[in-house]
Amino acid sequence: EVTGVQTCALPILRTRLGLEAVWEQEATVAVSSDTRKKKASVPAWLPQQASLDTLFRYHLDFRAVPKKPLIRSLVEHTSSPEDSLLLSRLCSREGGEEYLATVRDKQLGLLCLLSLAPSCRPPASLLLEHLPRLQPRPYSLSCSSLTSPRSLSFVFTLVTSPRPGLATSHLTSLPPGSQLHFYQRTNSFFLPPDSLDQSYIMVGAGSGLGPFLGFLKERRARLEAGEVGRGECWLLFGCREAGLDYIYRELLAELLEAGVITKLLVTFSQEGGELRYVQDNMTRHGADIVELMAEGGGRLYVCGDARGMARDVQTTLEQLYVRERGGSKEEGERFVKELRLEKKYLEEIGRAHV
Repeated sequence: EVTGVQTCALPILRTRLGLEAVWEQEATVAVSSDTRKKKASVPAWLPQQASLDTLFRYHLDFRAVPKKPLIRSLVEHTSSPEDSLLLSRLCSREGGEEYLATVRDKQLGLLCLLSLAPSCRPPASLLLEHLPRLQPRPYSLSCSSLTSPRSLSFVFTLVTSPRPGLATSHLTSLPPGSQLHFYQRTNSFFLPPDSLDQSYIMVGAGSGLGPFLGFLKERRARLEAGEVGRGECWLLFGCREAGLDYIYRELLAELLEAGVITKLLVTFSQEGGELRYVQDNMTRHGADIVELMAEGGGRLYVCGDARGMARDVQTTLEQLYVRERGGSKEEGERFVKELRLEKKYLEEIGRAHV
């Protein structure tokens, strides 16, 4: 995808590599005839014919944290003994802690690494071999075809730390009427129930509210069209502060008043108090949640960070089952595992891209 931060850095990279004269020229991407690797091949995601500008703009993530094999290869293209020693140390086993502190923990990209070794001038072929693919950034739609058949919407968090995000920075800088490159990714399971009689619980934090807005817009449209449903619709939403990032507050209140949402539980992590996270509200309403999931045939949807909230939500549900139904820790884990197998515990989770 075309992304603002990476696009702005292209002229700097071009000059740093000394490739101004050939940057826009069409080139052939192929494995060198003198390579020592018997099974070497051009990655499938790289075009066979393209300019260096196209390759670095659309296909290679030169902002990714350089791995040690790349750093090791850079040593051979460094003329200064001091620079060579630094790069050699960073990719060595003995320099593991220095690599973590200097490169990985600081999320140092290729350009920043090269600034530490000014005499290093790698050929483009080396970077094509070692740089990872520039991955598209996935976003869940926050709309419904029932209410907006000709437009798309989604919710995103602007990533600024430890460095600006590629897609979020680009999206934030776009004026109205701009064009975007995007791809369609189909999710066959993270969808609202077909029947309005089906109860479900949505759990999300921050921009994880996005797909649930689409669920709720569709539910409202169906109810307004005259469909009758007896299923409950819960939303457990978490953010930092009520006045800071309680997004779509008015819309959620409107949907609650209209009966589209049957229970709205919001927590604020930076305001103190007993209820700070979505799992705290789960614990407070544990009896009803377990009853809804175990006896009522309900579904539970989770959207958020895989390593944080989503993991805690699963653990909390396991513990609630044990608390409300008795039994062992293993039985709680088995309960959630069975929900997953029956597609009644569904997740849309991941890590933020920068």
